[in-house]
Amino acid sequence: MISMRGSHEFDTVEVEWIDHASIKLKDSDGFTVYVDPWSDIMDANKEYEKADVIISTHDHFDHFDKKAIQALKKRNTVLILTEQSEDDAPEEMDTKVIKPGTSVKAHGHRFKGVEAYNVDKFREPDTPFHPKGLCTGVIFELDGLKFYHASDTDPIDEMDKLADEEIDVAFMPAGGHYTMDQEEAIEAVKKVNPGKVVPIHYGYVDQTTADPEKFREDVERETGSEAVILED
Repeated sequence: MISMRGSHEFDTVEVEWIDHASIKLKDSDGFTVYVDPWSDIMDANKEYEKADVIISTHDHFDHFDKKAIQALKKRNTVLILTEQSEDDAPEEMDTKVIKPGTSVKAHGHRFKGVEAYNVDKFREPDTPFHPKGLCTGVIFELDGLKFYHASDTDPIDEMDKLADEEIDVAFMPAGGHYTMDQEEAIEAVKKVNPGKVVPIHYGYVDQTTADPEKFREDVERETGSEAVILED
């Protein structure tokens, strides 16, 4: 199953939600970043632009996918990933390990890691789908705009500090079950206070659902942010 989502221009940065947690961003110079590309949701008949940077926020198969990485890489692509995936990275690639509280640089851009984890989403009793230390949210700038990909997370206390980052665009999971659901995503938006928020991680994987129009209404009624729904 191939799912085609939508795109939007945030000032001079072109953003495409490929689906699930996969985002493509391209700035005015053509500098291209992919976050969590996953081959299952990529169109085999489409020629995707090659990546300058690929970011994997954790090692689950739908966020670290060697097939997608191989398809998108070029000679000097930098792969930013978590330490759990480091040994599985393509040997010929330049890799940089990111974790919460650290930053890495790639092609002159800084990528900052922040916390992401589950509070009440459990694989089995006392075993979260995403325990603390597995996932890393990431903050970075393109064309002077600050972007935040939250990774797979619930609303967490550490998000309160992100309001100081003055994030322009936040990509927030909203599908529930494995991540925060729609109502919890609104709580996260209140904590982070981004200029704009894009709901992701819903509608493709079983048990992840959201009502994007209600999300838009709730964001704009309950927060100071603007919701942008990337669905064609």
